[in-house]
Amino acid sequence: MNHRTAGFTLIELLVTLTVAAILLAVAVPSFQSMMLSSRLSTSANAVANALSLARSEAVKRNQEVNFSNAAAVNSADNSVTYAAAPTVPSGIQKVSGKALVATPGGFLRQATASAGFSGLVMDLYAADLPSSQHRCVYLVTGITPVVCSTDETGTGKCPNAQPNPCQQ
Repeated sequence: MNHRTAGFTLIELLVTLTVAAILLAVAVPSFQSMMLSSRLSTSANAVANALSLARSEAVKRNQEVNFSNAAAVNSADNSVTYAAAPTVPSGIQKVSGKALVATPGGFLRQATASAGFSGLVMDLYAADLPSSQHRCVYLVTGITPVVCSTDETGTGKCPNAQPNPCQQ
């Protein structure tokens, strides 16, 4: 009687583990880049949402709301309402940022201006991604925040993307 037990041989198991290790070695760096790119986009969208929130709070309260590009704002004057850009997660950095004032009329403007601001509000990037990949948050006529991105070539959906990824 010759009974053979069902299962894998040691050779089959080693070949399977080797193939799995090779697939993981190829997939993990790509997955990490994808996660970092997703975190970068999420951060830019959070800034755009904070701009919209500052506008809506100014209209709701019928008073100006100061939007700061810093994550934490300390106010010694309690009569002024502050809104702050969200804290960016680790690995994400700001190249630039604007401080704006949301008016009760629903416009975002610079503190010294009377008209709605149009231009770059914040430029975000991740050091571990190619240097040309940025997420830019623009404001159009003081009302509409727009998030755009550049690709590996430095061009993309951002207005005036060359030679710098995000321009004023």
